Formats: sequence, structure tokens, C-alpha cells
Amino acid sequence: MPVPRHASRNLLLRPSFEPPQVRALAEDSGWRYAGQIDEDPERGIFFEARWDTADGGTVHYIVDDVADAAYLVARHDDPLIAEQVADRIVAALPVWTPEALLEVCYVKVYPAGWAKALKQLGLGAPKQADEQMVDHIKFSSEHQDAPVRMAAVWAMVYTEWPVFRDVLAGMAEKDPDPEVTARAARAVQELDRAASSAS
Repeated sequence: MPVPRHASRNLLLRPSFEPPQVRALAEDSGWRYAGQIDEDPERGIFFEARWDTADGGTVHYIVDDVADAAYLVARHDDPLIAEQVADRIVAALPVWTPEALLEVCYVKVYPAGWAKALKQLGLGAPKQADEQMVDHIKFSSEHQDAPVRMAAVWAMVYTEWPVFRDVLAGMAEKDPDPEVTARAARAVQELDRAASSAS
């Protein structure tokens, strides 16, 4: 079965979450387990489990090692149905709201915590660009510590918001850390591919 076209936002799970809660929700919802993809760090592949829903959609549980977080995403060819499934997940499981993720970013002042919160903000961001989140991620892209700037690149990659293309292009040219410039350059290519496939 092909993966449906429309995806909900990534429903980032809070630390209080336990994996058996997903299995219980799947059983209660009548989702059919469709298999899993095992983690392969060398190839950049995260662990993923998938369920097929009765209405032709899918639900994916993914453990993202870059952001150190687990999340669910609902997919369906009909955007409204995907969002309805996402709403069911939010009602049943401890899911971060984008607003709460941004609040965490504001209280993290040391580089390691700042970087982790930033990546999780990008991963759990809404589908449409949010001005406050854009401002914080842009601000972080100019941090003196390279790991925070790298996390800002990851946040921009996760959101897939076109508003970040010029920021990433600038980082690809001018950031003093070669690893950041390389990742920013790949991010520009990824955004361009996403934009061309959506058009």
C-alpha cells in the first residue's frame, strides 16, 4: 500500500510517554499493524512502525535520534481525515503542542539544552510558518556556538518552511563551521526538491 499524500504535523510525544500506549491506541482504534523499519544509523534511517487505518490512511511511529524524540504522524489522501486521526492521537497520548515546545526553547540558555529544544521545536512545528518560531530559529542560527547553529539548520529542515531558504543559503556560504555550511547547503537542496514536488 503506497503512503498517502497528506501528512499531519509531527505529533511529538512528551517524556512521560510509553511505547505500549501507541499499541493500545492502535488496537482501540482498529488500526492494522503493517510492519516496521529497523534503525540503521549508518544510513540515517530511524526506527519506524506503521499501522493502516480502516479508511485508507496510515499512522507512523518514528524514533528520531537526531532530535532525541519520538513522534507520530497521520497520513491520508484526504487532509481532513488525516487531521481527524491526528486529533484522536492528541486526545489519547501526551503530545507536545508547538506553543509548549517554543516555551521550552525560551528557558534553555545553555548550548546543549538550547540545541536539543531547537531541534524538537522544528520537529514538532505546525505545517504553516509561525512568526515567533521563525524569529527564534533565525536568532539561533546566529548563535556563537556551532552546535546551536547546526540545531537551527535541523529545525529549518524539519519545518520545511520556504521562509528559511534564504537563511540556509546564507549559512551555506558564510557560516564559520564547515559542518554547518555543508548541512545548510544540503538543506537548501532539500527545500528546493520539496518545493518542486509540491508544485
